[in-house]
Amino acid sequence: MQQLTQEYLDSCSRSDGFIMRGENMTRIETFVDAAFAFAMTMLIISVDEIPNSAESLFVSLRDIPAFLASAANIGLIWYWHSTFSRRFGLQDSRTTMLSFALVMLMLIFIYPLKLVFMGLFAWLSSGYLSPGLETMHIDELSNLFVYFGLGFFSYGLIGYFLIKNALRFKTELRLTEFEIYQVKSDTINWVVIILVSIGSIILAKFLSGMWITLAGFIYSFLFISGWLITKLRDKQFSKK
Repeated sequence: MQQLTQEYLDSCSRSDGFIMRGENMTRIETFVDAAFAFAMTMLIISVDEIPNSAESLFVSLRDIPAFLASAANIGLIWYWHSTFSRRFGLQDSRTTMLSFALVMLMLIFIYPLKLVFMGLFAWLSSGYLSPGLETMHIDELSNLFVYFGLGFFSYGLIGYFLIKNALRFKTELRLTEFEIYQVKSDTINWVVIILVSIGSIILAKFLSGMWITLAGFIYSFLFISGWLITKLRDKQFSKK
C-alpha cells in the first residue's frame, strides 16, 4: 500500500478527531452493508406466519421488544464496521477476509441472538412477551448460552484483528498521534468482549438452576466497561 498524500488527507472530512480516509464506499463496505441488510430481513421473516386476525396481530406484537433488541445489536455491529471503513478505507486481503468472516458470523448467529432476547423478555415479563418461545430445559439454555458466547467471542476476535491490522498501516495511512492512541485503546474494548464471552461460556457450563441466567446478564458489564474505558482514555490523552 502506498502512503497517502497530504493533499488527499486535506481533502478528507474529519469526525471525532479522525480523518475519514474511506468516505468513498469500497466494494468491501458495499458487500458488508448488503449482508447486514439481509440479516435484518432474516429477523423480520423469522415470524411464523402473517397475522390473519386482530387477536393474532396483537399476540405477534409481543415479539417486537426481542426484534428491536436483536436489530439494535446488529445495527451497532454494522455501525462500528462502517465507522472503521470510513476512518481507514482499507481494502487489503486481511481486511477483506475479516470483513467476510464478520458477515458469515452475523448470518450464522442471527437466530441465536434473537432467541436469547426472546428468552430475556419472556423472563422479564413472566411469559407475556415473546409468546412463541417454547420452554427450554436447563441443558438447552446452557447450550444456547455457550453457542451465543462462541458467537460473541468470534465477534471480539474479528474486531480485535481488524483494529490491529489497521495499525499495521499507520505509516501508509499517516495516522495522527491522536488516532494511534484512540485505536490502540480501542483494542482494550475488544479484549473485554472476548473475556466476557469466555466468562459467559464458563458460567453456562458450570452453573445450574436460575443461576445460569448470569451467563446472559454478564454481557451487561460491557456497557459499564465501554463507558469507563472511554472516560479513562479521554482523561489520559488530555494529560499528554
